Amino acid sequence: MKTIKYVLMVAVVAFGFSDLSAQKEETLFNKLNLNISGGWGGSTTTLTKFGDDNAVFTGGFGGVELGKVLFLGWGGAKLVNDVAIGSSNTPNFDMSYNGPMIGYAFNASKIIHPTAMLSFGKGEVTLADNGSSDKIFTLQPSAGVEINVFRWFHLGLEGGYRFVTDTDIPTLSDADLSSAFGRITFKFGWSWGRAKENKREDF
Repeated sequence: MKTIKYVLMVAVVAFGFSDLSAQKEETLFNKLNLNISGGWGGSTTTLTKFGDDNAVFTGGFGGVELGKVLFLGWGGAKLVNDVAIGSSNTPNFDMSYNGPMIGYAFNASKIIHPTAMLSFGKGEVTLADNGSSDKIFTLQPSAGVEINVFRWFHLGLEGGYRFVTDTDIPTLSDADLSSAFGRITFKFGWSWGRAKENKREDF
């Protein structure tokens, strides 16, 4: 009799576990219905001007791709050459920034396709001659094209405008730091699944 009770108890427990395991596990991503379709990271080189001086920023980024078309990530860049800026005319001006990135690829399965990007976040400017430094905010909308060189490597060319606010250094203004720019992007990673706008898996 005890053996029969024991067998029945084990059967009930086993059935309970099998019923639980049959239920679909809920996670944050499937609850929000996020269609993660890839992961990308890489480097950027940005050409811009401060006054009459040419300037070069280099930086990097990383993030995830959603639905084959939307990119959400984080990136930053730093000035790498000497420029003269503002009324101080110092060649020892320095600037850096970082923050979120939101990008969209149109017809992403095509070899060459249009893209749009918006990056924003906090930054810092420094004048080395008098030690002045200040926190700033940058907003950089841009548009361009992306070339699918390999499935794991994409090349981007884009242009945009850098809006800078919250500058409090007396010898600098927001207008001194704001300017048009051109950027080249080296993007490495992988994209899986099929693009919504194209059933071919040629991305």
